[in-house]
Amino acid sequence: MSSMRGFIQHLIVSLKLNFRNPMAVVMGYLLPIIFLLVFGAFLNTARYKMSDQMAQLLTISILGGACFGLPIAFVSERERGVWRRYKLTPMPTRNFVISLLVARYFLVLTAGILQIVLAKLIYGTPMPLHPIQLWFAFTLATFAFLGIGLIISMVASSTSAVQAWGQAIFLPMLIIGGVAIPLRMLPKWGPHVAAFLPGRYAVHAMDAAVRRTGTLGAWFWFAPLALMFIGAAGFLAGVKLFRWENNQKLGKRGLMWAIVAVAVWGVVGIAAEILHLVRKFQ
Repeated sequence: MSSMRGFIQHLIVSLKLNFRNPMAVVMGYLLPIIFLLVFGAFLNTARYKMSDQMAQLLTISILGGACFGLPIAFVSERERGVWRRYKLTPMPTRNFVISLLVARYFLVLTAGILQIVLAKLIYGTPMPLHPIQLWFAFTLATFAFLGIGLIISMVASSTSAVQAWGQAIFLPMLIIGGVAIPLRMLPKWGPHVAAFLPGRYAVHAMDAAVRRTGTLGAWFWFAPLALMFIGAAGFLAGVKLFRWENNQKLGKRGLMWAIVAVAVWGVVGIAAEILHLVRKFQ
């Protein structure tokens, strides 16, 4: 009971600290709204409606929270010595990390809901066809990307380093991963490169729930499964890389776990190629 009480108290503290971090709030809430308005200005046409872009916008919300919001909050707290105090408490490290990630999931989820509501109010976008399956796909995508964010949090030792690592992942997924730019607009090699990036599977799983047959139909099973594997690898690597203070060395073994997590992306991409699913994800 005391362990659960400590978990809940730390969860509340984590939420408060996240809302007090201006950069984390900007990346978690303002960035998704900006992308919503940009998409509405350029891609809300007679041929392509906003509902066609909702899965991409939701993926951007998750990416912003995972690549920037989460690691910026983590690293800034670790820099200020906040985590050093938690280390002295009786709460297990596992519970500490889980409460931090649950807090971030809440922030990402509320940002996604905000995007859906604003799209409805501003552009008259229909509500998702399969809301429960959308929540499931959204949760899987968040699980996958928060694993990536956890790795960034442990590898980076400053907020400037977080931004560098975050941009290195965020921008390729937006440009050639089928997130900001639809795959139909990319060269012929684009879908093959996107098959190796998790953003493609997040978009595909959520798009199936927003306006298609649902995530459980036909070959849509591959995207949720890919997100599960990517998320599991990311969290395992993040746990192995975990450090309470910036001056703790990661070591070669720790960095190897980060490489293993990224290698899972390659395994997923190769599987998509072997199963001839690349074209179906367009």
